[in-house]
Amino acid sequence: MIELKNGESVSLTNGSQAKVVKELGRGGQGIVYLVEVGGQKMALKWYFNNMGNWFYSNLEENISKGAPSEAFLWPEYLTTKQKGTYGYVMKLRLKDYYEFGQYLLARAKFKSFEAMVNAAMKICEGFKALHLSGLSYQDLNDGNFFIHPETGDVLICDNDNVAPEGVTSGILGKARYMAPEVVTGKTMPNKYTDRYSLSVVLFLLFYANHPLEGARVLACPCMTETYEKKFYGSEPIFIYDKNNSENRPVRGVHNNVLRRWNAFPALLRDTFIQEFSSVCLHDQNKRKLERQWQNIIQQLRDMLVVCPRCKEETFVENPNAAQCMCCGKPFTISGIMKINDRKILLTPEKKVYIDMDNKPDIQVISIPGDRYPVQLKNITTNNWVVETPSGKIKPIEPNKAMPVKVGLKVSLTGAIKGEII
Repeated sequence: MIELKNGESVSLTNGSQAKVVKELGRGGQGIVYLVEVGGQKMALKWYFNNMGNWFYSNLEENISKGAPSEAFLWPEYLTTKQKGTYGYVMKLRLKDYYEFGQYLLARAKFKSFEAMVNAAMKICEGFKALHLSGLSYQDLNDGNFFIHPETGDVLICDNDNVAPEGVTSGILGKARYMAPEVVTGKTMPNKYTDRYSLSVVLFLLFYANHPLEGARVLACPCMTETYEKKFYGSEPIFIYDKNNSENRPVRGVHNNVLRRWNAFPALLRDTFIQEFSSVCLHDQNKRKLERQWQNIIQQLRDMLVVCPRCKEETFVENPNAAQCMCCGKPFTISGIMKINDRKILLTPEKKVYIDMDNKPDIQVISIPGDRYPVQLKNITTNNWVVETPSGKIKPIEPNKAMPVKVGLKVSLTGAIKGEII
């Protein structure tokens, strides 16, 4: 094992140098150093041992292709082979981003449900882009994400095992996150096994509990390799399986999921019940695509409002009988915007996301005393065009607002049109 010293320079394949500033951390494969490349501070992952020629060539290919999306802390430069090993350089993690595992341990906390939903959307978008690029991640787990607690923005790291679909990097994955067919040795990691791991990560994100760890796993005297293959491979049982109650959450142990299971809408519960059903656990072709997950998450966003009474966020499944899950009091939804088959619930202080990115397009505002006390503020850089039921047209410039009034139609970003119903 060759460690680098502060001040030492490492040659890159593009002819430049990476100068070591200090160690940032270390893991099973190697050490991450803060380095300077051309005056810019970056991170160098330096492997303990030579990972082999194929691994080196694969890194070279991924660097040449570039990141699938801006969410990835993607390899940008490769070192030459030196000191019996090599490494790659990537951007540094931004300040105020915490590893996903910190959220699971309650050492970091989302500021809002909106931020949590944003994180889920960003993770799905990242892996959709990865798979559309013809790649598979192969080692998706809780250590792959850094998340901003206030915005829900996500940085995806540890991308050195990413390989073309159908090609294995030699890494099977992390225990508890590998698909059952990988655990049992029936297949090697691929985009379908990635999708199982993605479902596990999303379940942990929303419920802070592993989907397969309930009473049955808790009763295990010692987690041997045999039990691990049984619980996560040959005989996995979802903790809320409709047909098998053997592995239900245990009060006093699995408190997070017990507390949160009914806090989120039935839409999300039903989706996970289906995704971790015996059928989907054992048939990789039945698993949800990233785009389908994004549609589910978009519906969650559309149901998320701010309670006018206590000012806390709450999900509303029935707009005709809205009740806050925080204060328990009923309230009236200010309006509904219909976009195609979407119905976006509106209350003051809600942000509306027109598409699947994490940039809000509309801020619902309150103007006490106005004829229309609830209005939609244009927080994009584009002009909207509002049409009244009588056919009158009015432009709404950025930072201007339109009333929440039944019958108004509005042309938003691009060809997207909405109507207040």
